[in-house]
Amino acid sequence: MKTAFFFTIFLVIFSFTVTNMAAAYIVSDLGGDHSIATYTITFFSIGNALGIPLGTPLTERLGPGRLLLFSLLLFAFFCLTSALATDYPTFILSRTFEGFVSGPLYSVIFRLFSIFQTPKQKPLFFSILVTLFTVGPALGASWGGWIAYDYHWSYIFYINAAFLTLLGLFLWIKLRNYHPRIEIRPFNGTSYTFFTLGLLSYTIALTMGQQLDWLRSPLINTLLVIGTFSTGFYLLWDWHHPVPLLKLHFLKIRLLRFSLVSLALVFSAYFGMIILLALWLNLYANYTPIWIGVLIGNMAIAGLFPFTLLLDALKKIDPRIFLSLGVLLLVISTFHTAYFNIEVDFKRIAISRIIAGFGIALCLPPLFRLTFQPFAEKESLDVLSLFQIVRTLASGLGTAIYATIWLRREVFFHDRLGSQITPLSIKTRAYFEAAKQVQLDGLKADAKLGDLLDRQATSLGLEDTFYLMAWILLGLFVLSLLSFLLIKRKKQISIVRN
Repeated sequence: MKTAFFFTIFLVIFSFTVTNMAAAYIVSDLGGDHSIATYTITFFSIGNALGIPLGTPLTERLGPGRLLLFSLLLFAFFCLTSALATDYPTFILSRTFEGFVSGPLYSVIFRLFSIFQTPKQKPLFFSILVTLFTVGPALGASWGGWIAYDYHWSYIFYINAAFLTLLGLFLWIKLRNYHPRIEIRPFNGTSYTFFTLGLLSYTIALTMGQQLDWLRSPLINTLLVIGTFSTGFYLLWDWHHPVPLLKLHFLKIRLLRFSLVSLALVFSAYFGMIILLALWLNLYANYTPIWIGVLIGNMAIAGLFPFTLLLDALKKIDPRIFLSLGVLLLVISTFHTAYFNIEVDFKRIAISRIIAGFGIALCLPPLFRLTFQPFAEKESLDVLSLFQIVRTLASGLGTAIYATIWLRREVFFHDRLGSQITPLSIKTRAYFEAAKQVQLDGLKADAKLGDLLDRQATSLGLEDTFYLMAWILLGLFVLSLLSFLLIKRKKQISIVRN
């Protein structure tokens, strides 16, 4: 049964990025442009972040068995609606609900593991969980790309729906007679309402701002006003409420703030590099999804790090040492990627992905350790909610923000390079002379020149995006080094436990 618990978590993580490389085929079939392909992941993350706070109250009221059954069956249902969608907005709405109904699964699985596992199995549990968070996104992206390329993207969701249905029924059979005594706490509906309004307003504004022209759009301005009011009210209400939706007062602990900031920056970069590189290789570098899957899969292989050994080492060594080393590897990988061009070979890409895979593998265990260690076991579910919301939003919004930066830099370079293509340009005339020698003239030569311009502009835009990503991660590396001077870890832990 524990294997089924792990498989449940894996399917949620896997489904997060399963549309990564398939997104180009989805927008092509349903109507759209590659600039909005990342919506398939961003809106899943938004729904997931809204569903996570409901995990504990739903478990208390429905029981773990029924909650698992309902969540998994609803997850399967919305997978089917995604597969059957006839237009892109319907598909995105289905993806949002997929994320929403899967959000409570983290909490209920975590609770069940805390009940069924022995104290000796706890390190192994965290080891496997960290492995799933590391390799799941890469495997999901590779699987989805292969299915969409060789078959049809809708099969991704049909297969997911079948697995989720069988898993839900299996867990229901195993847990139908299990009725643990769980204290039912009041649910803070007011906090959740304003949390939802604030989160939806801000995330939709950030995600769709580029397409709606930012502050020139009345819709974006309205969303920002609603988001500011709702978030401010939520923070004030939840902070002073006797039963808060999220334990925001935990953020008083400097070590937790540091770990959550690190988590956000690492996961935004992780998902950004997976998705942007996959889109660029597919659309502009003539790589098929099969080969892109092999490259992205290198991250998953590198992510199969001996976590048990690392977790044992974390008991004796400050986790920030491993975190700093992991972030440094990510910095090296992103700077290396920032010098790719349209003629980059397979070997260079594979090396950068392997380095990034080892970097993520070194980052996640210390982040888990830094986040959960200061708290007693009875507080772990509340800490888990904060951890998962930050991780989910950072992954989805990081993808959207880095994609927006890539698009804007692509337009910038397209304009700059295109301005040099004139009838009087020596380089332009040399191109058309060379084109004639290979029987390429007229409209065909113009089309080929436009294609080369697009490829070069997107390549330069991607380089700038990864260059920015590298500097952000370098800033995190410096912050992790400064944390040794600014944060006394043992003192922070003793404050919480006392």
